Amino acid sequence: MPLRRWTRAPRLAYAMRNPLGGFARVPAAPAVVLRDLWPGNATVGEKLVRNRTEFDGVPRSLQSGIWDDPAWPAPYRRWLQGFGWLQDLRELGAESARIKARTLVAHWTRLPAAERAVTDPSITGARLSAWLGCYEFFAASADDVFRQNLMASLMMEARSIIVLMPDAVYGWQALCALKGLLAVAVSIPDYPEFLTGYLRLIDEVITSQILPDGGHITRSPEDLFLTVKELAEMLYILQVARLPLPTTLVDAANRTAPALRALRHADGGLALFNGSTECDPQLVELVLNRASRSRVVAAGLPESGFARLSSGRALLIADAASPAPAGFDHTAHAGMLSFEFSSGRQRLIVNCGASRQKGWAEALRYPAAHSVLELAGMSPMTFESNGTTNWPPQVSRTHATQDGAHWLDMTHNGYESQGGGLYHRQLYLGKDGRTLRGEEKLEGATLARTPCIRFHLHPDIMVEPTENGHLLHSEEESWLFQSDGQVRVEESVYLGQGRRITTLQLVLTPPAPSQDEDATTPLPQTDSAEENTDPAQQDASPGTVQEQPPSAGSRPDVPVGTAEQATPLSSPSDTAERMGALPSTAPPKPATTAHPALLHSRIGQPPPGPIHWALTLISE
Repeated sequence: MPLRRWTRAPRLAYAMRNPLGGFARVPAAPAVVLRDLWPGNATVGEKLVRNRTEFDGVPRSLQSGIWDDPAWPAPYRRWLQGFGWLQDLRELGAESARIKARTLVAHWTRLPAAERAVTDPSITGARLSAWLGCYEFFAASADDVFRQNLMASLMMEARSIIVLMPDAVYGWQALCALKGLLAVAVSIPDYPEFLTGYLRLIDEVITSQILPDGGHITRSPEDLFLTVKELAEMLYILQVARLPLPTTLVDAANRTAPALRALRHADGGLALFNGSTECDPQLVELVLNRASRSRVVAAGLPESGFARLSSGRALLIADAASPAPAGFDHTAHAGMLSFEFSSGRQRLIVNCGASRQKGWAEALRYPAAHSVLELAGMSPMTFESNGTTNWPPQVSRTHATQDGAHWLDMTHNGYESQGGGLYHRQLYLGKDGRTLRGEEKLEGATLARTPCIRFHLHPDIMVEPTENGHLLHSEEESWLFQSDGQVRVEESVYLGQGRRITTLQLVLTPPAPSQDEDATTPLPQTDSAEENTDPAQQDASPGTVQEQPPSAGSRPDVPVGTAEQATPLSSPSDTAERMGALPSTAPPKPATTAHPALLHSRIGQPPPGPIHWALTLISE
């Protein structure tokens, strides 16, 4: 064990000595007035005034001087100890809110040093920046004793960050820790060790997590958003203090902002991959505008491993890489090759999202919670009890473009060692964005397991079964979904907006072995010469992103059809009434729970052939 870790406890105790009892000079007020950049929630502030909190839908009571409880989940503890709720009290703006903010801060600053929760420097950094960002609101008019205790606490806890970094936290949380250190450095310039410590650490922290294409090493769009948010705040602090901007910091902001824009749908929210939720679109836009003046959207994210296909009003974002490396994989999902699809501001095909509630958080990491192929009783990777991953699959991708059309060819070998074969997914998005086609197959399977391909639908989408397929209705458009496999409409759940919403999913399975092959209705050929054109047979196009597009023989055909004979509409809400609402507390079971069609015995049968599907815009 390094000497630094052996000596951490005594160094932390020394750092937390109170400067008011020694010879150190404690300034009366910050030298620079900082302002919190982000809007608060007045409703949350009103509850805090009444000693009530509600976090992730769970109400709790605030108790004087109680800042930790073993029964609290880690996210709630982080929220409470990070003092980010000061912006909610500031948003409320009433005198009662100011008094409540001052009272709660005073409770913390009066705690003995040994009783303060400072072992997580990211929470400490959030707390320091919140105190200084809302200083004018709750502290500027306070008495001298309160302000002296506050300034002394700023110095003590900033020293604790220097002691603990960079070993204690990683990822965007490390940036949060350094943001707090920087806020104290510009507010108390008489102690240059704070700024020196920040400048010594910032380059390493940035380069360890931000990839060359601007993506985040965790491959989580939400982690990237939080990273951009921290970078934007640090740029603001340095600009207010009129200090030189570190080149690494500026370069990181200029790379991450276009990458974050590329991982948003047209509604402004984030794509749901690897533990992400949509996040508030207005806040995402505000953060982007703060971080960079450029509105450039990254054309590709090769290091981050996301494929972005955009044509007309249509946008498809696919997870086309292996999970995050060890040490950064706590939010990794087994959603390799899954995709989300939107048209205009409406999401159609989605992943289920993420949750911080135990049970749901684990279940949502499995393939069944993603729009991707699943094999009963198998998982393409394993999850350890501490949240890390093991046996990550290898993923390949080829993305080619020509005349505005996109071909995306992806594989992963997560099922191969279990006898399930190599999962191969091919996608084609037409040049006008009105046609999306796909082919799903398992290559080299030695164990006859029936695959199941799930397409989770956004809660705004209504499903109408017809003789030609399934119509997917949004407020503005109707899309026709067709497949040469069996299609079932089942219940699903959507957690992209921070709460559980009942929705629907389309579940594809191969035709049952006993079914006469002639009874399967093939997908009709398209009349469009453009969409049947193979780019490999034409001259090379400058739009080619990677080596080769899929061959024409492997691309699924485009279905066409009408919906003249329609059955009554089926919305998520009325389907829930017929099938029974999802339980409000119990999460879905992980991948070992199979669709009924997966339980069909395939003993003596060859592995299932490819399943083709297509989504076609028929009205707008």
